[in-house]
Amino acid sequence: MKRCFLLLAAVVAVCPAWARTWTEAASGKKIEAEFVSADATRVTVVVKGGGTFQIELARLSAEDRAFVQERLKPAAKAETAPAAKIEDSFDDLKVDAAKIPVSGEANASYAAVDDAVKAFMAEKGVGAVTLAISKDGKILHDRAFGWADADLKTPLQSGVKMRLASMTKPVVKAAVETLFAAGKLKPEHSVFKVLDLGQYKESNGCDERWQKVTIQHLLDHKGGWDRDKSGDFTNNASEMCGLFNVKLNELQPEHVMRHGLTRRFDWQPGEKYAYCNYGYILLARVIEKVSGQKFIDYLHATVCKEAKAPSFSLSSSDASDRQAGEIWYSYHPEYTRKTVPLGFRTEARDGAGVLACTAADYCRFLETYWISGKPRTKENYRYSFSGSHPGVTAICAQLAGGLNYAVICNRREESSSKWNEELRKAIDAALEQAAK
Repeated sequence: MKRCFLLLAAVVAVCPAWARTWTEAASGKKIEAEFVSADATRVTVVVKGGGTFQIELARLSAEDRAFVQERLKPAAKAETAPAAKIEDSFDDLKVDAAKIPVSGEANASYAAVDDAVKAFMAEKGVGAVTLAISKDGKILHDRAFGWADADLKTPLQSGVKMRLASMTKPVVKAAVETLFAAGKLKPEHSVFKVLDLGQYKESNGCDERWQKVTIQHLLDHKGGWDRDKSGDFTNNASEMCGLFNVKLNELQPEHVMRHGLTRRFDWQPGEKYAYCNYGYILLARVIEKVSGQKFIDYLHATVCKEAKAPSFSLSSSDASDRQAGEIWYSYHPEYTRKTVPLGFRTEARDGAGVLACTAADYCRFLETYWISGKPRTKENYRYSFSGSHPGVTAICAQLAGGLNYAVICNRREESSSKWNEELRKAIDAALEQAAK
């Protein structure tokens, strides 16, 4: 956090008329920035040029803390700007389950699953869903529900690609496993050395625990970063834009990687599990470094080729930049002009959630690889995984007995992922009914 305060001070060269002076209690260092919002522990400020940062209240002077407390009083709330949030901001869609168009190859045994999907869409106001079910290397059920446009006029056809959100991570795991199998990478290899992170200026004075992070730590979400404790800094686009002097739509995965060098660890690498998007962004960089290929090109040459799943591609934040065949997403409901509808860049967080594909191809992946990333074997394991992203609710499972499914929706519940579990319960219950 000290480095962050120094960075803020360096960003501001002159005192804008609208700004106030903030003082770090311990050092006396000062910055000029406008108050945006605050909660019980942090204040959000914006510096000249639009960079937005958060500062822990405990680090500020008593005068600054008093200023913030005044702004937190009910009478003052109307005078302050709302804090920026990474969330879906869509109009409610009115969906009648009986009128939802459905296309694709159907297996009559799974009629109850189709009904469960339509009921979920009607209850939540979801405009588009794709679903696939597979077993023994065959796609048994491949369905598309809803509409291909935000106006709900054109019925959706099966074979459309949808963003996977965190269901990207099992695919990243599988790609890393191919590097292990080829002898090009080992689980115990140092991430810092593999990526030659010492070449970046941000590594000067970085947390010494970086030297202890291994490839296996990243795979296991044990790198040492806890998003619940210190926040998911991969979402902090404003801070990264200020650090690297780039615009939001110019952010790249390398910026996210280098930004992490400025962060302190929450605990020792390997000490405990904490779900971590940053680790998988680093793993995508490892794949590129070791293979000498772009992330998506290596996937197509290995994992996708083995699974016979060619539809995997990189999604884009802006609708106008997406590849042909990818769905619309319900968060504005969808911008049709070139713009940046999100507070972060999907492309910059590639290994954590950038992939898109058809539901059938995701099932082909599940037929070939375990969700753990290991090549599929004949044992009857049961795995499940999910993804959540603005405009995406996605779930998948490998069930005992060899059945697999993938379900992808083009909407989620504001900034939470609670729909994932609700959808999973509905699908699993329908499959149990189908099995009777």
